[in-house]
Amino acid sequence: MITQRGLRPEDRPLIAELLEALPAFTADERAVALELVDATLAQPSSDGYRFVLSFHGAPGQGGAPRLAGYLCYGRTPMTQSTYDLYWIATSPDFARSGVARGLVSTMEGEIAREGGGLVRVETGSREGHGAAVRFYDAVQFTRAAVIADFYAPGDDLIIYTRRVAPAAPAAAGGARASAAPAAADGPRAASPAAPDGAAAPGEPALYDAAFGYRDYAAERDFLLACARRFGARPVQRVLSWACGPARHLEAFAELGVACAGADGSAAMIAYAERAADARGARGAGACGAGAAIRFCRAELDERPDVAPVDLSFVPLSAIHQLATPAALERHLRLAASLLLPGGVHVIEATHPADLTPSGVHRSEWTEVRGEQSIDARLRIHIERANPDRVVPVSLEVVCSARRNGGAPRELSSFRRQSTWYIPDLAGWRLVAERVPELSLVATLGDFNVDVPFEHAAAWRLILVLKRL
Repeated sequence: MITQRGLRPEDRPLIAELLEALPAFTADERAVALELVDATLAQPSSDGYRFVLSFHGAPGQGGAPRLAGYLCYGRTPMTQSTYDLYWIATSPDFARSGVARGLVSTMEGEIAREGGGLVRVETGSREGHGAAVRFYDAVQFTRAAVIADFYAPGDDLIIYTRRVAPAAPAAAGGARASAAPAAADGPRAASPAAPDGAAAPGEPALYDAAFGYRDYAAERDFLLACARRFGARPVQRVLSWACGPARHLEAFAELGVACAGADGSAAMIAYAERAADARGARGAGACGAGAAIRFCRAELDERPDVAPVDLSFVPLSAIHQLATPAALERHLRLAASLLLPGGVHVIEATHPADLTPSGVHRSEWTEVRGEQSIDARLRIHIERANPDRVVPVSLEVVCSARRNGGAPRELSSFRRQSTWYIPDLAGWRLVAERVPELSLVATLGDFNVDVPFEHAAAWRLILVLKRL
């Protein structure tokens, strides 16, 4: 389990040890990093530097929690709403585990709640800073400026920026916001559960809360960018396969795009319909410029009853529920039959490396809101994978309440066991070649059309197929 909190005096030696484990930092850089720690500990009431620390594990669970990474940021003096990201470091033991993205997401969430603003970060171009450069590129910071030879001959200063929008006001009636404040590469922030005393959420609502960390508006914009970059038609209608709570579709509807959602669970469809109705996201003309969302029940290898679309997509590794190459081929043929010429089909798949011991095959996350928490655990059981890349996967989500510091009381939970087929890139290409109506036009490694799958910072496999 990854948890986050602020800086405490006992954290200084942990941060010093973490910095020593990172060869990319020079002795001078480590000294400066610790100076910020010391300044904050000396004046804890000061808001000059803010720290977010990520820990793996919890007290009483196999020893003391381990420092997985930390971030330091603060308001930029003499500016109205600009922030500097001064320092971010992740333990080598937690590379590609989502720790750095989670830290950035938390920072941006705090900035959003303060009204939004501009984040600035500076780094060097020398070889030792290559991982930092790849990270900021991958999480879609903008390269605002480069000053050649700033640090030393051949070591340029690269200035990145990212604008954070203000947090949206809470929806009427206590409905949860449709997106978290920033994208992250692993489950991080869930939405609040039912208020204390209310009925415990059912499985669809609990699933929705557990995966509410995603930045649906940003992912919608990425999907639209895929259509512009790799497709050949404007996007006026979209289809989400395995749509779940349909948060992506709500984001599309806000732009006036007609939406269709298909899911194999009747309970999930009913939940998505109620949630969309509560936000006015169903029905033509809802929410002023909003567009309609139409739902139907269909598995990934069944044809949904929808009109042809310009863009379709399968989110959140749902595609791996199709446990054979033949099932994947059926899905692609169905997707092709529902795409108009020049349209694109986007599949968000698990990185093939996550089926190896060096990959990320276990994620644990939690969200605490008042006296309630949602704990989720996703595990790819690679020790039971077969040679055909078929592997058991388990997901557990538990909503608990804790009153007056007492023992937690479980309100609701669900546990799923499933079987996934996780092809490598060669396997995906073989399946795509069997569907001549589609062309595999891009393989990406992030929600960024400029980050290819071969990029060192790639953490997903996102496939873009074009209807010929």
